[in-house]
Amino acid sequence: MKKWFFYDHDEVSGPFGLKESNELIARKPNVYAWHPSYTHWVPVSYIAEFELSVNPPLPPNNIPITKHEDSKDEEKQLITTLERIDRTIKITADSLYEIDTDLDSFTNTTQNLTGQVELAVKSIANQYTSLQKNIANIIKTDY
Repeated sequence: MKKWFFYDHDEVSGPFGLKESNELIARKPNVYAWHPSYTHWVPVSYIAEFELSVNPPLPPNNIPITKHEDSKDEEKQLITTLERIDRTIKITADSLYEIDTDLDSFTNTTQNLTGQVELAVKSIANQYTSLQKNIANIIKTDY
């Protein structure tokens, strides 16, 4: 005969046979049960062996038409807001793509200009060195 253990608000009780288990469940229908063949505690409502008398919940109240219309208006406003957010995100994504493209172009231009400036500086340095030699030669010949 199966023996069951029950868990309710930090309290474990059992082992109980099926008859005792059903009596406990009748008093406390929201407990958890465990049997050594189980890997974890299970709500008793999930275990077919137990006799449960379930009281169905009350049906929902009718929603007043004004609340329903208010909800529709709210939904329309939310949809409008979401569409605006979507447009903003698309514009932002497009702008970021353009910035990224411009940045790549600026990076390439900067690298090219850096190379050209380095060549110009070398040319000026060479001309300066050449002029210094010429001036030194002129000074030597004059004295």
